[in-house]
Amino acid sequence: MFRVSVLLLSVFAAVSSFAAPSAPDPVPVEIISAEFGVFDTSNPRETLFEPTNVVPHREGQRYGWIIEVRSAKRSLSVREEYLLPNPVKEAKAVDPVSANLAVPLQRHNQVSQRQLVPVDGKIYGEWAIGPSEPAGHRRLQIVIEDQVAASFEYDVK
Repeated sequence: MFRVSVLLLSVFAAVSSFAAPSAPDPVPVEIISAEFGVFDTSNPRETLFEPTNVVPHREGQRYGWIIEVRSAKRSLSVREEYLLPNPVKEAKAVDPVSANLAVPLQRHNQVSQRQLVPVDGKIYGEWAIGPSEPAGHRRLQIVIEDQVAASFEYDVK
């Protein structure tokens, strides 16, 4: 019985040594380029993208990002982590010093998760300035298939 066990272990070891090494997992997505900017829809037949880090503070102004990717996947898991500006609480005028005080409130985030299908190797994210959206500095991080693909800082003014 002992000889049969040793023989089986020897055969297993010999076969294992000839087995092909496992190939590393392919990277699910390669980021080629990433740009942030505004979308110009003044011509109804086409939407133009203009790279910029300043978004006009106009209700309905469309802005966002374009990321060029290379992937064998049909659709990609995309998460946008959006840091909203500090809302400001105005101090009540009790004296001349406090009349000029503004106390920032705690920052808050907005997260969007979706599946996007690349079109000609590109994926798009789009937002629009809302009716009561404050001006200010913003940060946006794009995560594709659990890897940070791009980080943008921009101002709405």
